[in-house]
Amino acid sequence: MYPTYVPILKAKKGEFTALKKLKAAYSEKIAPFFEIPILVRKQKEPKWLVESTQPLTDHLQRTAKKLVSSCQSNAFFFDITQWKPDSYIETGEHILSYLHKELSKSGAIIHPVVGFDRWDILDYQIALKNLNIPDGTNYCIRIDSSSIIDDSYDVDYFTGTLEKIIGDLGLSSKEVMIMLDFDDITNKSIESLNDHVKHVLNILSDYEFSCIIISGGSFPAFINKAVKDENSSDYVTRREIHVWKSFVDDSKLPLIFSDYGIRNPKAKDDIIAPNANGKIRYTIEDKFFVVRGYAKNKDEEYKQLHGLSEILVKSPHYLGPEFSWGDECILACSKKEILGGNTEWVSHDTNHHITYVVEEITEFNRVRAAKKTATF
Repeated sequence: MYPTYVPILKAKKGEFTALKKLKAAYSEKIAPFFEIPILVRKQKEPKWLVESTQPLTDHLQRTAKKLVSSCQSNAFFFDITQWKPDSYIETGEHILSYLHKELSKSGAIIHPVVGFDRWDILDYQIALKNLNIPDGTNYCIRIDSSSIIDDSYDVDYFTGTLEKIIGDLGLSSKEVMIMLDFDDITNKSIESLNDHVKHVLNILSDYEFSCIIISGGSFPAFINKAVKDENSSDYVTRREIHVWKSFVDDSKLPLIFSDYGIRNPKAKDDIIAPNANGKIRYTIEDKFFVVRGYAKNKDEEYKQLHGLSEILVKSPHYLGPEFSWGDECILACSKKEILGGNTEWVSHDTNHHITYVVEEITEFNRVRAAKKTATF
C-alpha cells in the first residue's frame, strides 16, 4: 500500500501542529518525510538547554517526542541532511541510530533514508547498516538534485553507486524506494525538470524498485519573489505537481508525489527577520495563491493578518472552514477571533496544503482511472 502523498516537512512546531490537526482520513493517506533540524545555539536560550549537560541528546529526544506525538500516519521517513553525516551525540552514538530508536517508540513504520551523495562517509554507512529494521520495511534512497542533474548522466557511476548501496545494505531493489529530490526548483523550468526525470526513469526502469517518489519545492525563499508588491496578491506555479502529472501515466513503477509543503527547501531557520512580511500561502490547483502584507516591524505587526485573511476568505479560492483546520483558522482570523505569529501561520498554511494536495492527487488519479476504464 503506497501513500498518496509524501510531504517533506521540517520537524518543527509549526509542522507538528499542522499534522496533529489533520483529519484522520488525510493522516492515513500520507507518509510525512521529516527533516530533523540541527541544534542552533542562541544568546537567549530555553531553560532546558541552558541547564542541559548533553544538549545534542536532549535536543534530539525532545524533537523525537514531539514528532511521535504529532504524527498520526502509519508510516513516515526521517533524514539528517542538515547534520554532518558523521555526527554523534554526547554518548558516542551516531545520531541516526539514536533517532531511529527514539522514533521507533511511535509504533509506526519508519522508512530508513539513505543519502545517495552521503554513502561514501564510513560513519554514515556503519550507522545505517547497524539500524535494527523490521523485516518487510522498505528503505528509501534519496537522490539529491546535483546527483540527478550531473551524476546520473555518467550512467555507469550512477548505477554503480545505487547497486553498491543496495548490496552493502543486503537488500534487493524490491525493498527500496527511490526519491528523486530536486529540492529548490524556483529557477528551474518544468521542461528541464521533465528532461531530467525522463532520463533517470529510463535508467531506473531496469530495476524492480518498490516505487519512485518525485519531489521539489517551488515556493521562493523570499516573499518578493512570489508577490512583487506589498499589500497585494499573486500566484506561484507549483512546478513539482506538473512534473509528477507528466509522468504518472507512463511510468513502469508506481510514481508517488512529494513536495516541500509551503516552505522553500533552502529557507534558513532561526533567523530573526524584523523586515519579514505578513503573508498567507494558500494552495490551489497547480498553484499557490499568495496574499502579501507588509514588514512586520511597521505599524500593527501581526494584526495585518486579520486583513490578509479577509482578502483570502473573500477570494474565489477559499474553500470554507469545513475543508481543513487551517481554513477554519483563516476564517477565524478574518473575524479577528484569533491572530498568531509565524509559527502559527506555518501550521495553518501547511494543514490546508496537505489536505488540499491529498484531495488533488486523489481526484487526479480518479479521473485517470475513469479514462482508462472508458477506453476498454
